[in-house]
Amino acid sequence: MFIDIKLHKDVCFLYLNKAGTNSLDQNLLDELYTKVCWASEHSHIKTVILASSLPFGFSSGLDLSNLIDAQQTIFAKNIYNAVYKSYKIVELILQSPKIFIAALSGPVIGSAASIAFSCDFRIAAKGTWFWLPDVLYGGLLADGGVNLLERLLGNSRAFMFALTNDRINLDDADKWGLIYKTVQRSQLDETALTVAKRLCGLSFKTLSSHKEIINESTLSSFRKEQLTEILTLEETHKRLQSYIKKRGAAE
Repeated sequence: MFIDIKLHKDVCFLYLNKAGTNSLDQNLLDELYTKVCWASEHSHIKTVILASSLPFGFSSGLDLSNLIDAQQTIFAKNIYNAVYKSYKIVELILQSPKIFIAALSGPVIGSAASIAFSCDFRIAAKGTWFWLPDVLYGGLLADGGVNLLERLLGNSRAFMFALTNDRINLDDADKWGLIYKTVQRSQLDETALTVAKRLCGLSFKTLSSHKEIINESTLSSFRKEQLTEILTLEETHKRLQSYIKKRGAAE
């Protein structure tokens, strides 16, 4: 069990709680998808808050060290499946009638960032930062992250975010309009709950309808061919090995 549920009447917290860095392996992604489905279908829940119960922060993104294998075809399949499940989570959040809030802290990396971008609001603690390292290790943000960046930031800043390998600090993310509120880490859950409760007091049908209109045509179809092509390149295999080795040494 990597996702903890905490209910406050019509508000549901979904806490990522995987020891270490909330790295997204297939088990966590499958469980998150199931829990998001459950919350979306629960008749009494109006607002869902995605958060982390770990002091580390929100999530280090895909758990590449557990997805890669000595045989290139095997690691390609594992990473493909993880990226596809991330895409399905993003799609589910965008299409859900519930209002989603991402309560963010610390690192928000790769597919974890895409999931956060799919939420309707992002509330971030001081020290939150974002990173999309796909261009470094030869991945592809096929989980919907590129579509969301284009919608949220426009082409110019989407290029800056997705192509440069720069780490985006909270000040820039806030300035660019990605963040609804910034708070101290100790106030993050309380602030997210306060915002959620206020939203629950508004017309739920209107909120859901506005969300549907805003998100219409946001997400493209899953980039199956492009992702498969990238994951089968020998260069990608080498880049992944180097990336995982460096990350392991840093940790």
